[in-house]
Amino acid sequence: MLDLSQAKYIFKIVVVGDGAVGKTSLIMRYTEEKFRSDYIMTIGANFAIKNVEVDGVIIKLQLWDLAGQPQFKEVRSSFYRGAAGAIYVYDVCRPDSYLNLVNWKNELVKECGEVPGVLLANKIDLEEHRKVTPEMGEELAMRLGGLPYFETSASTGVGVNEAFQKIAELAYRAATKK
Repeated sequence: MLDLSQAKYIFKIVVVGDGAVGKTSLIMRYTEEKFRSDYIMTIGANFAIKNVEVDGVIIKLQLWDLAGQPQFKEVRSSFYRGAAGAIYVYDVCRPDSYLNLVNWKNELVKECGEVPGVLLANKIDLEEHRKVTPEMGEELAMRLGGLPYFETSASTGVGVNEAFQKIAELAYRAATKK
């Protein structure tokens, strides 16, 4: 068994998307296996850490949860620097959050260049309110550069571990050119 306390690599991963799409909840589900149903707006950025294994190598993921509200745009720019990967998140019940991801990617690329990324269609447990179809999500993933696409629910945990594992793998492969 690998000692997960001994990380060989540290990767900064930024989690971006409009306010209230579930970024904080996804990180909490992934790092603490918990879910809070009440909404608490992120001010500036939050930070969480989790060690994972990729190809037998221990990697420390520094997960930066960036505030999604427009008034935090100036603050966000400093948090992008040094990112090794990005998780783009939208709420399947809010088409505006889906459409805005092109702007989120442009903002990130402007600050730190192209980095590996994954696209998360979040809140799939709210199927009765869903407005963005899986096909629309897959089409956006292609428009954003062929990003791996995941349907997730921070509430139930569906797809969350797989999505975070994928960004860890992509960041590792980019850093080691494997």
